[in-house]
Amino acid sequence: MAVTKIRKVSSYTLLVLSAISILIFILFFVGGSELDAKGNKVYEYTGALLYWTYALFLVVIVTTIGFACKNFFNSFQTNSRGALLSVGGLVAFLALLGITYAIGSGEPIQGLNESSQAYNTSGWLKVTDMWLYSIYVLFILTVGAAIWGGISKALKR
Repeated sequence: MAVTKIRKVSSYTLLVLSAISILIFILFFVGGSELDAKGNKVYEYTGALLYWTYALFLVVIVTTIGFACKNFFNSFQTNSRGALLSVGGLVAFLALLGITYAIGSGEPIQGLNESSQAYNTSGWLKVTDMWLYSIYVLFILTVGAAIWGGISKALKR
């Protein structure tokens, strides 16, 4: 009975959020637009679309953190070593972000247009480098894990 109730609640939640998203999407495109001074089309309900996107993002983040904490505390009662290892993964990820931020360059980029100059500061450039370097490291680790898994599986045969 609990499974069917969970399935019903999650299905209704998905349907309601999808319906609201579709309505806001339709409102965005058919709600009207006007041309600005440069001749670009400016949609009337851009703010509503952005706020809805922010709300969905907030719901996802809060739900993910909530379930992660619940799972951590439940697994800590049964398998404390495994729970601490899962926290170790989070600590390693945060350490990766810190290290890649530290090695990022804050030197301003030359030759950018005027609208890009707002983000041509040391902090933004280091954050950009942090994410790029982190993506490179995580990609290499993912490919390495896939190769390692294939080799170890082949050797076990």
